[in-house]
Amino acid sequence: MKTHKLLFAATLLLAAAPVLAEAEKLGFKGVELGSNLAQIASNPKFDCRVVSTPIADKVCSLRLHEKETIAGAPIDSLFYFYDQTGLTGIVVNLDEKHFQPVITALTEKFGSPNLKTETVKSFKGAAFENRTYRWTKLEGSLQAERYAGRLDKSVIRFTDESAAQRIQQRRALLAKDPRKDL
Repeated sequence: MKTHKLLFAATLLLAAAPVLAEAEKLGFKGVELGSNLAQIASNPKFDCRVVSTPIADKVCSLRLHEKETIAGAPIDSLFYFYDQTGLTGIVVNLDEKHFQPVITALTEKFGSPNLKTETVKSFKGAAFENRTYRWTKLEGSLQAERYAGRLDKSVIRFTDESAAQRIQQRRALLAKDPRKDL
């Protein structure tokens, strides 16, 4: 009898394991870190171009006059960064007045973040508390910064933390042996 109860409990645990292991992956509107370039490149709302940044060799952005939202708030700009067709980062820029509702929505989706505060000053010397929220997952991190270069702008960044190192290593190998770039 005890063996049957133990077997039953083990079966329930195994059946529940996929649900327990299925944590929310980092991404924006169904486009997750690591996903293929074709997911965005095939969407007519986006324009993709070749770049050379520390985390990407291609970047896709919303076309002129295209609109997008995050947690119901309008987005000023949206960029998807790719390295060899794999998504390495997402940057969402928005007005600071929409920052707190976006943080609430991100916390509901991804759980409690770490919070870092620092004082920033305006050009006139007035002090403001900048808040940076950070969620860390296996595939990368999500960082939301209240004041992003200006007091009226905020930024949300989804980042594959290992991408810059992988890209730097690959570029260094190509620089050493140009024959590998054929």
